[in-house]
Amino acid sequence: MLLNEKLKKYKIILASVSPRRKEIMQILGFDFRVITKDTVEEYPLDMPKEKVSEFLAELKAKAFEKEVHEDEKLVVITSDTTVVIGQEILGKPSGRLQAIEMLKKLSGKKHTVYSGVCIKNKFKTVTFTAFTDVWFRELSDKEIEYYVDNFSPFDKAGAYAVQEWIGASAISRIEGSYYNVMGLPSQMLYIELEKFFSNENFN
Repeated sequence: MLLNEKLKKYKIILASVSPRRKEIMQILGFDFRVITKDTVEEYPLDMPKEKVSEFLAELKAKAFEKEVHEDEKLVVITSDTTVVIGQEILGKPSGRLQAIEMLKKLSGKKHTVYSGVCIKNKFKTVTFTAFTDVWFRELSDKEIEYYVDNFSPFDKAGAYAVQEWIGASAISRIEGSYYNVMGLPSQMLYIELEKFFSNENFN
């Protein structure tokens, strides 16, 4: 049975307000609802940078513990994306000046985008991480200010969205999943969902 058909027997929740993740789920053809819960997104400071997004995704899924316990047909999908350059994690900028500062750090350099995903139901929890390397050409101050002032990337890790102007004009190279840079590693998610539902009894 095709995965999309199998998922129709379940109640799929995407626990994310990101319109980009919603769009990717729609591209995959999944039927789902968007429901979110406030979660304190904190992680151990000594945690390896490549593990942070997966840790936070699982933290978001744990907020639905009660709901999945009460409904065997409920499946929650959560995700978190981090941008890492060197040993620094670039989260969502607090405002214009921080967004400009972040993009100056990314200008002319390679960084890595990590997206951690958690799939959870009453019987099991599965987590995984995808990573994509991204190269930016050198950006002028005017280009950075133009992007920030016209696209307001304040809800995006690293202060940019690959599908917007800056992605089209400034990203010179990508190694890995494009959709992962958007916020959800679609191919890996599809495969992991197939594994998740390979046994209908979840044994």
